[in-house]
Amino acid sequence: MVDPLKILMLEDNPIDAEIIQRLLKNDKLPCEVCLAMTKEVFLQELDRFRPDVILADNSLPQFDAKDALQIVRQLPEDIPFILVTGTVSEEFAASIIKSGADDYVLKDRLKRLSSAIETAIKQQRSKKENLEAMESIRRSNERFQTFSRATRDALWDWDLVTNTIWWNENFYTLLGFELALPVLDETGWISRIHPTDRGKVITRLRGIRENTANSWEDELRILLPDGSYGTVLDRTYILRDDSGEAVRVVGVFVDITEQKKLIAERRKMEEERLTNKIEQQKEITRVILQTQEMERNTLGRELHDNINQILSSVSLKLGYYLDEPENNLDIIESCRQSLETAIQEARNLSHHMVIPRFSERSLKEELGQLIENYSYDQVVQLDTLSLNEASFSPPIKETLYRIVQEQLSNIYKHARANRIMIRLHTAARAVTMLIIDNGVGFDVQQKRTGIGLTNIFNRVESYNGKADIISFPGKGCTLSVMIPLPGGAGAGLGL
Repeated sequence: MVDPLKILMLEDNPIDAEIIQRLLKNDKLPCEVCLAMTKEVFLQELDRFRPDVILADNSLPQFDAKDALQIVRQLPEDIPFILVTGTVSEEFAASIIKSGADDYVLKDRLKRLSSAIETAIKQQRSKKENLEAMESIRRSNERFQTFSRATRDALWDWDLVTNTIWWNENFYTLLGFELALPVLDETGWISRIHPTDRGKVITRLRGIRENTANSWEDELRILLPDGSYGTVLDRTYILRDDSGEAVRVVGVFVDITEQKKLIAERRKMEEERLTNKIEQQKEITRVILQTQEMERNTLGRELHDNINQILSSVSLKLGYYLDEPENNLDIIESCRQSLETAIQEARNLSHHMVIPRFSERSLKEELGQLIENYSYDQVVQLDTLSLNEASFSPPIKETLYRIVQEQLSNIYKHARANRIMIRLHTAARAVTMLIIDNGVGFDVQQKRTGIGLTNIFNRVESYNGKADIISFPGKGCTLSVMIPLPGGAGAGLGL
């Protein structure tokens, strides 16, 4: 059911008011009429009745239609206003229409009043809709302008019908253009694209015109004000009409120059890190090969200078005995002792060169055997009470064994120590080892480059562990080693 129109009638003649109401009723125009015969009542009913249409006579004493129209047009609502009067001049009718009235109807021609009211209502509604649409567009444009200023990206809109391009301010900032200069055309902004990327952009523009492209996203290099090229992420969407023809292209340039620089720097750092790692591995390999050569040299010297000399001495003594056997049995005893010495030296040399069999013996047992091969076994203390060998693999055991072997050799050759302590400990996340002697000590900075110590550090670092040496001249030496266990970070020595 349609709500009746609320009509406020400004009329001081009751008979004319009655005639108008009957006419509207006969025309079957659903309405509710409120009559105001004075200015005071008119003002009161404007606020109370809140009419949809105003019909005003121009013959009220001291309050005519122009006064009423002026009051109505000051209201926030746009209420249709129709002058209904007896006789007026054409000049007056034109002036009141110019002042904002929607229409005027003479009382001797009231038959067109209903259609005039309907027309005025339709025009008012159309005007209201247009105003609302314009306000919506204004707000939309305002939001868009605010967004285009708030974002750091370069927005653009290409009208294919008029072949005009709009850019926001960030585009000019990105490319270093002045806002007062003309907007770049298609040829102008394509010329700013790197020659290597220009071809694919031209291909896409051709695809737009041939209706074979709908959208794209790609990286482009664009000439910057300083002459260098920056990188933008170009996102583009194509709008088409009902027939499928492309009419507009909208897009955004996201400046990713700094991101590309960071990626390039990270890639360079990664390449340098990989190169350094390769060089480190090469250095480790060189050290290992050098160590192997030294071990071969050591083996050769031990065989030549020690065992070979002992055996040569035995051979000479036995030759002398064969020539003079009488009263020379002491030569046989001397040869026997020399052979025992040679056997012991060979045993020591084999223990140094052969890899321990941890599948058959424990690390503690192998270290005990290693200690016995040195002449100062009474002053070496081995502490493995807090060692859990089940928590780490045989390769780690071999590494620890070789480190002990290397350090004991260093102490034997250089430290002149009479007391040595070796302590191994298994923590929650690592296995640790201390080797402490009370020898003459040394300057760590001068000794760090030695092959023996370098070999120790390389062995530990191959398991992502840490090794440290604390020593001062005359203060002995402490070697600490930490190797992280699988599943543990190895953050501390756990000593």
